[in-house]
Amino acid sequence: MAEGAKATRKEAMWWTGWFVASVLLVLTLLYFYYLFPGQDIGPVQPIYFSHRIHAGVKQINCRFCHPYVERSEHAGLPEVEKCFFCHKYVIPMHPQIVKEKQHLDDKVPVPWVRIYFVPDFVKFRHQPHMIAQIDCLRCHGEVPSMDRLRRVDFQMNFCITCHQEKKAQLDCYLGCHH
Repeated sequence: MAEGAKATRKEAMWWTGWFVASVLLVLTLLYFYYLFPGQDIGPVQPIYFSHRIHAGVKQINCRFCHPYVERSEHAGLPEVEKCFFCHKYVIPMHPQIVKEKQHLDDKVPVPWVRIYFVPDFVKFRHQPHMIAQIDCLRCHGEVPSMDRLRRVDFQMNFCITCHQEKKAQLDCYLGCHH
């Protein structure tokens, strides 16, 4: 009888070990899939720019750097001169700022890598969204917590859900498609 109890206990410990190992494996896989810090950090830009520092820590409004958001199809990028409103005085000798200063001196725009795209058949304009006071984060994600921006895959269902919530226009060909 004692032999049988020993065997059952040994078997229970074996199954417990496998269960714990399986749970640890699943948790490790989940960590690497969802939480791994280096995952999907967006494209490398020619000059390192941290949205976390500028939009998050320094709380610079999106419109300061993206000046055309209210009147153009594209939000636009700032002229390199605008960066030097601050960086003329703030860390002007930082290697990335020195690199940016070279673009300013040479009168050559920084060749930023575009991150956000919509399909060619979509006619997206920021202006009506700004008028409706839609927060930039609603579509662009938690930009103030990102060092490098990640591409957001804009899906039609995302837009429709928001338009329904806000009771916005849903006529496809007058609004978004051409």
